[in-house]
This record gives sequence, structure tokens and C-alpha cells, in this order.
Amino acid sequence: MRILIVHTYYKQQGGEDAVVQNEMALLQSDGHEVELIDFSNASATLLKVLLMPFNPYSYFTMLKKIKSFKPDIVHVHNLHYAATPSVLYAAKKMQVPIVMTIHNYRLLCPSGSLFFKNKLFLKSLDESFPWSAVREGVYQQSKVITFWLAISNYLHRKIGTWRLVNAMIFLGEHSGKIFEQSGLIHASTKTFLKPNFTNQKKSAAVNSAGEYYLFIGRLSEEKGIKTLLKAFEHRPEMLKIAGTGPLRDFVSEAGTHFVNVEYLDHLSKTEIEEMIVGSKALIFPSEWYETFGMVMIEAFSLAKPVIAADLGNIPSIVKDQVNGLTFSPGNVLELQRKLYEFENMDSQAKQNLAAGALFSYHQYYAPEVNLKQLIHIYSDTLASKNT
Repeated sequence: MRILIVHTYYKQQGGEDAVVQNEMALLQSDGHEVELIDFSNASATLLKVLLMPFNPYSYFTMLKKIKSFKPDIVHVHNLHYAATPSVLYAAKKMQVPIVMTIHNYRLLCPSGSLFFKNKLFLKSLDESFPWSAVREGVYQQSKVITFWLAISNYLHRKIGTWRLVNAMIFLGEHSGKIFEQSGLIHASTKTFLKPNFTNQKKSAAVNSAGEYYLFIGRLSEEKGIKTLLKAFEHRPEMLKIAGTGPLRDFVSEAGTHFVNVEYLDHLSKTEIEEMIVGSKALIFPSEWYETFGMVMIEAFSLAKPVIAADLGNIPSIVKDQVNGLTFSPGNVLELQRKLYEFENMDSQAKQNLAAGALFSYHQYYAPEVNLKQLIHIYSDTLASKNT
């Protein structure tokens, strides 16, 4: 099968970028011909912003690539904002079916995350046009750019651009339901649930031993960093935090005030793996509607349970008392109770959680499992086109 991947890279590399690279390598390892047409938001020029609704350069670049590569299918990841929906029109012109993975909520709200000013922002879901988002400037704290992004999404919805997508992939049930209820998905568009995957770096041993709790991720409000730090104030358990982001200085300062908190800054992939192996459990305290969290399944692959906020797609990944523990998002006391519960488990109970984490990885998040799902989606989409 010949597969053309379309993706716009962010200024700072994130989870979506890693997913694209992982899926490309996975498909190539199975003998498929895969090529990437990539765009970048690194140079945020005024022209790119103005062309957000339809970028002629992206359109003709896409046409040229399809003519030369002749793909059987196009798989779109991130369109925002350099690629723009123009690439969908190019694929449709060349009569190539389109599969699109939904990584965020950008098509429903300019915020992209349904999170603003340290809390969930769901007003856009109830409005035909996201005026509330515009008034508050939810995108880059700019009312002008938020309005332009809102106009772009509104126009594409009105003219039926998203009908061009033959199949949409959602990473979990919760985000899938939000899009289903939004009315954005056309009746002719097939929908699939397919989580992300991660490669198992080494043979994981089920071992409940560990010296500290671990957080790895972007240091920002929506990730629940402040809730996490409050939960560890004046507690004996050790917490190590790795990552960068807007709250970097806040976290670094907390590391100087509390002897049980250590800030590790940015870590390499190898260092992340070593830190997970040495931990008791990973903590994932996110307070927005996460579509997925790669670090959780990375912990699973190394037989480490996850203590996670029960929100968004997270409950479809972390099952309480099966492969980890869950708590209400933003609830400091409940997180502390879960820490107490974990600390007071006997060794067998901890072993069971570790075994559950590893089982979850092999059952749902291993490369071979994901490959079967991905090929099924492509084959089903192609079959539908030919009927």
C-alpha cells in the first residue's frame, strides 16, 4: 500500500509529531511505501496567518506530491495552520481517499484544548459560532487571531470541507463523543477508535520496587502541575518532575523549597526510560480533556502503574485498581488519598498493578496491535471508496 502522510510540525516538538514518526516507521517496517509531506509553523509569518482558511502554496504542493507519489490513501494528522484544509481539496481533486486522525479540539474551538484560564472552556461546544472564545481571545490571547481562526473553521464547516474526509480516527471514546455530538462529522464519514502506540524499549520485568513518584510532560496549567505540587507539600514521598513549559520557573522554585521535590528539566528519551524504570509510579494529573497521553503507555510498557486524573480519554487508558489508580482532576486531597493508598498496598497488590500495566500495553498499545488497526482502517476506507 502507498500511503501519503500529511502533517504540520509545531514550533516545539510534541506528542503529535512523535506519533507521526512512529506510525511512518511502523508502516514502513511492514513493507508499505510511505512518504511524508510536511509543513511547519516555525516561521509564523503574517501571510501564513492570513492564508489560514486556504493556502494556495499548500494546495499546489500537495497536488504535486500526489502526482509524483501516486498514493492509495492520504493520512492527515495536523492541518493547523500552515497546511490548512487546502490539502484536503487537493487530495479530493486527485480522487485519493482521506483518513484523518483527530489529535485535539481545534475544529470545534479556537483554543484547541477546550481549556482556558486554568479551567475547562466548553462554551464553543454550545455555540454555532464561537463568540465567547473570540471575546476572551483563547488563541494566543489574541481576539483578532482567535476571530480569524474561528472564521476559518466556521466557513469550512458551512461549505462542507469536513465531508471530504472519508474516515476520522479518534484516540478515545470521550473525544469521539464530543465530536459526534458537535454535528461536525458528516454521515458519510466513517469513524474509528484507535489509540496511539509506543515501542517497548527493553524487556520489562514486573517489579513493584521504586524510589520516587514521577511526572513527565509539559509544565503548564492544564497538565495539573500546581495540583501535583500541592499534593506533595510536607509529605515524605519523593516526587521528580521532568519537562519544560510556561511553569518551568514555578516548578524549579518548588524544588528549592521542598526537599521531597526534584526538578529534572528536559530529559532525553533514554533518560526518560531510566527514570520510569526507577519510579514507583507515574503521575498524570491532567486537568483538560486529554485526547491521549503517550507517557502513560510508555510507563505501561515498562510495567509501571499510573496514578491519573479521571478526565477526558484518560479513563479509557488507566483503569482504577487494574493498571493504576484514578482521582478527580484538580482534587489535591483525593490525590493525596491515592498516594496514601498506594503507599500502604502490600507487595502483591503493587505487583498486580504492575502486571496490569504491562498487560494493558501488550493488549492495546503495542506496535503489532496498532499496525493491524491502522491497516484495517485503510483497507476499510479504500473498500468503501470502490463500492
